[in-house]
Parts: sequence; structure tokens; C-alpha cells
Amino acid sequence: MKLFITGGTGFIGQAVARKAINLGHQVTALVRKDSSAAASALARLGVTLHSGDLREPQSFAAIAGAADGVVHTASTNDASAGAADEAAAVAMLSHLHPGAAFVYTSGTWVYGNTEGEAATEASALNPTPLIAWRPAVEQQVQALAASRSIAAVILRPAMVHGDGGGVFGMLAGMARQTGSVRIVGDGRNHWPAVHVDDLATAYLSAMERAARGDAQVTGQIFNVVSEEAVALAEIGEAIRASVGADRVEPWPLDDARQSLGPFADALALDQTVSGQHARRVLAWTPRGPGLIADLSAQKHFQQVNGA
Repeated sequence: MKLFITGGTGFIGQAVARKAINLGHQVTALVRKDSSAAASALARLGVTLHSGDLREPQSFAAIAGAADGVVHTASTNDASAGAADEAAAVAMLSHLHPGAAFVYTSGTWVYGNTEGEAATEASALNPTPLIAWRPAVEQQVQALAASRSIAAVILRPAMVHGDGGGVFGMLAGMARQTGSVRIVGDGRNHWPAVHVDDLATAYLSAMERAARGDAQVTGQIFNVVSEEAVALAEIGEAIRASVGADRVEPWPLDDARQSLGPFADALALDQTVSGQHARRVLAWTPRGPGLIADLSAQKHFQQVNGA
């Protein structure tokens, strides 16, 4: 298949691109700068680079539209994220031909606190403020794709780990600078987790099944979760030991908001999320290391990748 991936140099996008190339797909990736180290690494894998800006859909929508399938992983990760995401998704869906596939990236933060119950794809949504716009974009993607006979799939990944990247890499970097791992809240909350390589496998399974017109996949939502709930206190201790920090300490939410804004509320979530639907329907079997084992491998934090 001819695939177009947004966010090709990002933490998730790189993993999806590597997996797609290994499976024999022809991959074009949207990158901001084709001269960056991450972009050059993609090119060495055989990925075709397309320079563009997520905030300017006209810079890539037509290229995306020529593909058999699009995997949308990019985000501006700023105050414009919602508007930019919606515009990019609409532009690409408007250019894709009927029968093409489109995999959209959401996340488990749309469930908010789950109160100890395992959230499923049928659970009510209570998104944390940082991504309060996300459910509406999910619905727009589903509706526009259906109206154009495009096979859309929405993935809601858990907290993504692996290779020292993502939020966990950020926490490790902060710990190196301050000597402590700061946990928003009291540490009694839990995060669902998935290894980035397992997540990439789920993306490609969803893409391939959607492209074949599989009715069990087209138009559906899947939580991509390998571990339903990992205690944040354990996460903090694993990072502390890995980077050699002095301690793990609670970070009161109000204080964290002063530094992190609404991102702090996302880090304070207490979530248990089921990934059983993806395992059954996508025939997805996670094979990567668990979160604590991964974080305990110090080599993963010797070079921290961007989130």
C-alpha cells in the first residue's frame, strides 16, 4: 500500500513508519524539515519525505489524498492543537479517494478519571481540559469519512513508552535536572500503558484491515492498551532508579498547573482502560516489555527522544 503518515519524525510516527516499511508498504511522511536528524533517519529506511506544516493543510493534503491510506499522528502540541488537528483531518479526508483508509489518533485521556472501573470504547467520555476538543473531532472524522466512503478508524492509545520517549522521557529529563521525580498529585493514581512498537503494530493492523473494507474495523474506535493500570508511584520509582535521582516527590496539582498548565490535569488522571476490544478485533497481541520493566532499563534514558 501507498501510505502517508503525518508526524513522521514524532515519537509515534517514527515507530509507525518503521513498521510500515518492514511490512513492505510504500511510505511518505510529513516532516517539518527534511534536513533534520530524525527526517534523515526516516529517509535511510526508505521513507519518502514531504516537507510541510501541520498548520497549513494545503502544504500536504493533496499528497495525502494520493495515498491508499493515511495515518494521522501529528499534533502541534500547543494551544492551537485542536483547530490544527481538525483542519488537517478535514483537508486530508476531503482529498482521499473513496475506498481509501484513514487512521486517526486520539487517546485514552478522553475518558477522564475512570474511578477504578475499566473504561471501554462504550464508556462515557469526560476529557481532561487539555484535549476537551478531541471527541468532537473524532465524531467529525467518522461522519466525513462515512459520507465519502473512506474507511476511517480511530485509535485511542494509552500512555506510550519505549526508547526513552514520550511523557516518560520528559519526566526522566526533569528528574535529571532537579534530582527528583515529581509526580503530579499524591502518586496513588494509575496510568494505562502501551509500548510504542506494539502501538505501531496496532496502527498497521487497523490500516490494513480498513483498507480491505473489514466491517468490524471501518468506522470503529479502539483503545490501544497493553496494561490497563500501572500505579504512578511505581512509575516514579522506576524512573528515579533508572536516572539515579534522589527521590520521588508529590507535586500538588495547583502548583503543577503553574508550570504545566492544563497538561498537569492530564498527568493527574487516575485511569484504568481496557484494550480487549483491539486484541479481539484487530488480532493484536502486545509483545513489548511492560512499562515498569521498560523504565527500569537505564539505557532507555541515556538519549531522550521528543514526545
